[in-house]
Amino acid sequence: MPWSNQSGGGGGPWGRPGGGNGGGPWGGGGGGKTPPDLEDLLRRGQDRLRGVMPGGGFGGGKGILVAAGLVLGVWLLTGFYIVKPNEVGINTIFGRYTGQSGEGLRYNFPYPVGSVRTPNVGVFNSIPIGYVTAGNTTRQRDVPEESLMLTGDENIVDLDFEVQWRVNPLKAEDYVFNLANPDGTIKAIAESAMREVIGRRNIQAILTNEQSSIAQEVKEIVQNALDEYGAGVRIEVVQLTSVNPPPEVRPAFIDVNAAQQYAQQVRNEAETYASRVVPEARGNASKALQGAEAYVAQATADATGQAARFKQVYQSYKVAPEISRERIFLETMEKVLGSVHKVIIDQSGGVSGANVAGVLPVLPLTESSRTQTSGAQSR
Repeated sequence: MPWSNQSGGGGGPWGRPGGGNGGGPWGGGGGGKTPPDLEDLLRRGQDRLRGVMPGGGFGGGKGILVAAGLVLGVWLLTGFYIVKPNEVGINTIFGRYTGQSGEGLRYNFPYPVGSVRTPNVGVFNSIPIGYVTAGNTTRQRDVPEESLMLTGDENIVDLDFEVQWRVNPLKAEDYVFNLANPDGTIKAIAESAMREVIGRRNIQAILTNEQSSIAQEVKEIVQNALDEYGAGVRIEVVQLTSVNPPPEVRPAFIDVNAAQQYAQQVRNEAETYASRVVPEARGNASKALQGAEAYVAQATADATGQAARFKQVYQSYKVAPEISRERIFLETMEKVLGSVHKVIIDQSGGVSGANVAGVLPVLPLTESSRTQTSGAQSR
């Protein structure tokens, strides 16, 4: 054993158990209280290391090679690394990008030859603009120099929004090498894009119905700018958290907004009434027009029939004028006297030889028969 020349016997590098060294590296036995002599320990270690090395020391070339090999082996072993889930390994050799590595146990040349960076591509990062949060959850205070923006109609709007982003898994190397300050860069681009979009719109549209389109347009502008920079960042959400007029004029804007809503309500009610009344009026007009057209057609047909009947009577009259006049006279008298109470006066004779005209009422046989018929039906 190489340790025997220094140990004074067998039993291992620290001497025999129970021997002079006490069975331990510090001497004095297991229960000794004498403090160890550091110089003596260093001397012993050097002597035993010389016994291990080929040639009995460090002076030979083989010893140097072995030591260098051990150091090189230990150095190479430090090149193993672990890529966690939702991470991507970015490998470089002498500062040059060589490729990506997925999750698990991986290897790359250790420092200073190679290096590895593992950005998290699954976590969502949030950047508030216009306000400051405490602990990424609680709103702490406003930042007017970020939130106050000029609109297209030369008004001022107090707008707070939030940008959520994460590293693009397909371009993680761009994120690692091209962005020194991701939060600051994204915040500056997003604020500039929002001011550009707000500057093209009127304040009323910003406060009411165009907030979703504003957020979408800002997202597209920021994403295009970051892609041109090769930032390796994906913008997930741009959300407007607060859109209000400046505090100094906020009550006036609230009144104006309420008046506009009332005007819109009245307009909707008027349109509803018009949609109900106008079709009804149009229906009545169409009905009246159709009735007039029907009356015109009926009157025209009656007049045409009367004219045709008159022509026929005239033709008959030309054939036999006397007979036709007599018939017309009788028909006319029938129509005139048919509905009146009639009394016949006989001027040719008298009563009982007296020279007095006789009065003979006409017996209304028609009415009598009608009365008898109605009585029988009632029984």
